[in-house]
Amino acid sequence: MINLIAAFTSAAGAIIIAGFYQKKNWKVCMLICIIGSGILFALASICTAIWQFYIIFAISNLFLAGLTQLPVSMLITAWFEDKRSIAMSIAFCGSSIGTAIWSPILSKMIASGNDGYRYAFIFSGGVVTIALVVLCVLFVKRSPQECGQEPYRYNSFKKEKKKQEDQTENTWIGVSKRTGTRSGAFGAMIGTVLLVGALASGVTTHVPNYLISIGWTTQEAGYLLSIYSIVVLVSMLLGGFFMDKVGISNTVLVASTLVILGMLSLAFSQADKKFAWGYCVFFGLSMCLPRLLPSVLTSTVFGTKEYAGIYAFLNLFFLIGAALGSVLTSIVQGIFGYQITWVLYAVFAAMLYICVKAALAAGEKLRKKYPLGETI
Repeated sequence: MINLIAAFTSAAGAIIIAGFYQKKNWKVCMLICIIGSGILFALASICTAIWQFYIIFAISNLFLAGLTQLPVSMLITAWFEDKRSIAMSIAFCGSSIGTAIWSPILSKMIASGNDGYRYAFIFSGGVVTIALVVLCVLFVKRSPQECGQEPYRYNSFKKEKKKQEDQTENTWIGVSKRTGTRSGAFGAMIGTVLLVGALASGVTTHVPNYLISIGWTTQEAGYLLSIYSIVVLVSMLLGGFFMDKVGISNTVLVASTLVILGMLSLAFSQADKKFAWGYCVFFGLSMCLPRLLPSVLTSTVFGTKEYAGIYAFLNLFFLIGAALGSVLTSIVQGIFGYQITWVLYAVFAAMLYICVKAALAAGEKLRKKYPLGETI
């Protein structure tokens, strides 16, 4: 329940904060989010009832929405016109590395005694708040123009004609939120993020129970999932590289194929549990999509004019997809069994590729209609 509350309050927070980030002082907004989150983490340390945690986490996620995926994607979109996907993948790898570092530390603190969770909240909230305040004040710049610089352009060292063509393509200003959300591209984008959210949540949350149900021990399942986490980290780096090299469409085609192979591996693992390693490799390599695809595809289809507002709105549908995915898996496997469930998600992967192709095609229509970006 806490995770569900956190997901939807994060979406609401992102929609609200996106407007402030676009129109108000960037650093002031970020500092408010940092300090607000820190105070609420401190308050969580004195909670004694579950309803108190519900309230604290609901409010804290309103502030955390202004510190996580939204500002990271906004900053990278502003600072990188080329190699944007690679920059995004490297940035989001930080969360995986942070989880790997923080998890054992906080777990040890929580297990230290009855008040261990209180110390964990105070320690993590204090350290993160101080670190983020320093980074925000000293290093974060909303755009390169604030520093008298230009966005990163890899092709600026190529032939002049090629450079101008690439810069025209990459620096397309884009359309307003009003125009974007009323275009056919937005429907395709909603389908994309719903399916990505459902795939990410509907599969991963049920795999541990599924592995145990087909004969894996808890220790064996834990080992497989640890390897899976490493594969996902590799996927984040490779996904950004391939998006920049071969394009979004081709990358999603490969990733969708990997999802299908991963789902078939899980389906076959009921007969031979060793096939579950196929899920670990194939599905793990496709998991760059939940982090990279929504942000990169949004800037590609709608441009950067009102990127934050459009992205925050789409993030709501991503979280809806993630929430529904887990529930859908429970319902389908309860009626038809896990094999049919995994086949269903393989179909979702094919549908995802179709939605991405439709979104890119609709984005091209917007570019042709507003070749210099929407100016009104």
